[in-house]
Amino acid sequence: MNTLTMKEHETAAVSERPLAGQLSTTDVIDLDRAQRAMGVEAFRWSGRDQIKATEQVGMIATANVRLEILPKIGGLGIPETRGALVRMIAIASDLPVWDSEITGHDHQDRDLLELLIGLFARRLHQQVRAGLSRSYQQREDDLSLLRGKLNVTRQFTKLAASPQKLACRYDNFTADNGLNRLLLCATTFLRRRTTRTDTQRLLSEIISHFEDVSNESVSTVLLEPSVIDRIDRRWSIPARLARLLLSKVYQTAHSGPHDGIAILFDMNRLFEAYVAAIARRVCQAHGYALSVQGPQRYLATDAEHEGAFLTRPDLHVDLVASKVVLDTKWKHLDSARPNFGVTQSDAYQMLGYALVYQTTSTILLYPHHDGLKGRPGVQTAWRFQNIGATLILATIDVAKPENAEPTIRRLLAAIMSFTDQLHSTEALEDAGIGYTYRRNLLQQVSRP
Repeated sequence: MNTLTMKEHETAAVSERPLAGQLSTTDVIDLDRAQRAMGVEAFRWSGRDQIKATEQVGMIATANVRLEILPKIGGLGIPETRGALVRMIAIASDLPVWDSEITGHDHQDRDLLELLIGLFARRLHQQVRAGLSRSYQQREDDLSLLRGKLNVTRQFTKLAASPQKLACRYDNFTADNGLNRLLLCATTFLRRRTTRTDTQRLLSEIISHFEDVSNESVSTVLLEPSVIDRIDRRWSIPARLARLLLSKVYQTAHSGPHDGIAILFDMNRLFEAYVAAIARRVCQAHGYALSVQGPQRYLATDAEHEGAFLTRPDLHVDLVASKVVLDTKWKHLDSARPNFGVTQSDAYQMLGYALVYQTTSTILLYPHHDGLKGRPGVQTAWRFQNIGATLILATIDVAKPENAEPTIRRLLAAIMSFTDQLHSTEALEDAGIGYTYRRNLLQQVSRP
């Protein structure tokens, strides 16, 4: 199995006779077929003999080749970046993951797909040893002895000429339910996809517990509802992992071993979901009202009072005394460039949010990296002219998720501090913050 690892926006060589760390033209054709089947573009041709990764990260695995694309997280090596990506996926998907499951020497040589398959196998193995989930399923059958209730309508119509048969309607306590069919399908499929013998053995052992469960196709189990009630709560994590992995399966014109998997995430959306999950925890703990991708409002109305130019902020937080709009940007901040490299369009977008939502503060949140001075959190701030709202530039550390929640808490505390101090020059000077005007759009607030 040929496996290549690259980072987003990087290039990789393609050759008819590839060397180590290169892809052949046939490999690229197979990978391109896979990404097209999933309706995404993780890479594109860049010249005649190389491909370039996009902002899609994750894994494309065909029968013969694997392409792993990792995000650019400053200061981290390949294994550490892979671990950080798994944590981001887990937090965004509300899947608790322990560091020991994705770190350590044994995990250094595992690509993203193997990490996720191993995580699924270990979590599922813990549960199947305690017994499968069972539920009552309503059945109807023609039996020689009465079981359950008699189906009177069928008995005196279809079976009127066969009195030796009884039309029975009864509940059967069985393991052959939607949840177990989902888990068995994922286990069977992933056993064909893993290249590690220890994971294959573990998945084979798991399959032996499902001998009374029907093995359905991927498309069937994804459409079938798998209800997890209070009793079956212990299955929630394996079930979510199973849906995550099976939803990324694509099928070629053939079947069986020709099926592949493309676990791809748009980094902009993943970063947004990661921040939203962390912000939700902070807001719930402090009693703040949080809206994700809303509330949706229009920037303007026409002569008929119909809304135009719909706005939809990533996050909207009601701090009681103030309202905040937060927008995530998976971009690289550069403290050496004017305005840290924040684009005019991003600034205009936040100005629009400030006007529409009548916020006291707006936040542009970027990933932190080693090139920025100081710790994650507020990097600088501006004040919009004439409306009194602030534009805060902040960062969050995706390499260390344990620091992300404290960063969001500090950020919300800083917002309330800015709100209290913005109209007091003396208070701002005491805090070491001064005013400078810039381009008639923003009023710069930065440390001297």
